[in-house]
Amino acid sequence: MENFKYIKVIKTELSTATVHTIQAPIDGELTNAQLIETSENLVLIDTLQLSTHAGEMKEYIDSLGKPLERVIVTHYHPDHWMGGATFKGYPIYALKEVIDRIAALADFLLGYHRNIHTENPDLIPSEKVLPTEVLEEGILEIGGVKLNLIKISETESPVNLLVELPEENVVLAQDLVYNKVYAYFGDRTTDGQFPFDNWIATLNDLKSKHYRLVIPGHGDPADETIFDVQIAYLEFAKKLVVEDGLKGEALINAIVAAYPDYELELTLNMSSYMLFEWQE
Repeated sequence: MENFKYIKVIKTELSTATVHTIQAPIDGELTNAQLIETSENLVLIDTLQLSTHAGEMKEYIDSLGKPLERVIVTHYHPDHWMGGATFKGYPIYALKEVIDRIAALADFLLGYHRNIHTENPDLIPSEKVLPTEVLEEGILEIGGVKLNLIKISETESPVNLLVELPEENVVLAQDLVYNKVYAYFGDRTTDGQFPFDNWIATLNDLKSKHYRLVIPGHGDPADETIFDVQIAYLEFAKKLVVEDGLKGEALINAIVAAYPDYELELTLNMSSYMLFEWQE
């Protein structure tokens, strides 16, 4: 199955597995799901958001002819779990903190995105299918492939899951890294601070590991230099927010002017709204 109506698939052949990076189009927020194919089975990391995109991804997964062993959700942002309705009946795993946060905010987030897609509300699943299986940190071996599951706190969201393939020196960074897509920075830390400092520190730590391949949550796979690019973006956004006190259109316009070749201005709108207007 290669003739897609919505999604784009980038295959990365590794010595122990193949990673299929499945990208939603811009109305699905250019989100990446990662399908890890072993010699025996499949593991899906994140589910995309819109029903049409998740449905086409499911058709692609089925076309590979291997069993889907489990679905993993990396964090609570809806572009990474809302498509779970398409995978009803499969075990859906997440870290305990992620399960709890999705359960608490699912109704709000579903409604928020229905308001974005008022012209076609059926794009947003009517049924909540949420992760319920608790994922533990550490080494998970599936189909002979080792995955190192790492919990990252207080960065792009309160808790993110990062997945290493340690035998390949590859990291599935998901939303710790965006590649030529405006990164979302709308989640404050648990003590109410902006997320920039800890996010930057985490990226510097990841940079020191010299991964040969970094697969982001939005945008195409890249090499380790993507960490410097993401750090520079966050440092610039921090200056605008913390030092210059910008918000709303002034903040959005300043970032767009500095990064005119990036995509998905919607994430900047959501960042400003969640930082300065929304109260949980």
